[in-house]
Amino acid sequence: MDYTTFLVKKVMMSFFVSVTCITVAIAVVGMAFEPNALFGYDAFLSPLIFGALASLPILVKYSSKELSVRQTIIRALMHLILLEATILSTLRFAGILTSISMAVALGTSILVIDMTVSLVLWIQDTRTAKQFNEALQKMQRTFSEGE
Repeated sequence: MDYTTFLVKKVMMSFFVSVTCITVAIAVVGMAFEPNALFGYDAFLSPLIFGALASLPILVKYSSKELSVRQTIIRALMHLILLEATILSTLRFAGILTSISMAVALGTSILVIDMTVSLVLWIQDTRTAKQFNEALQKMQRTFSEGE
């Protein structure tokens, strides 16, 4: 897969799924730790900002060649570590993390969101592969009938 295709398919899809999941996570964690907090309209930007931050570490997974299972697992772990570090350190520097339990809850939320994004991307890739295989089979049948 070339870099532009990777950027459009993986990073953009990751962004949109992340924003959706981040919005849910903010609501759940916020209700648990800061139920009386009120926000202005600028709060609507936070899922977009964190979605963009969460989409950057996926670039670690890019490769122009086929990766082995071991390389894929290593890159997935590197991605998760970078993702957790990026988001949690941003929250820490912004003064949003107020306790260890909140950090654990947010870290768990990041893990669940990452797993959800990976699942959505896998489903999308599976559908694309299935359509590609069906098109190849149709082309093979057409070619063999023509002989």
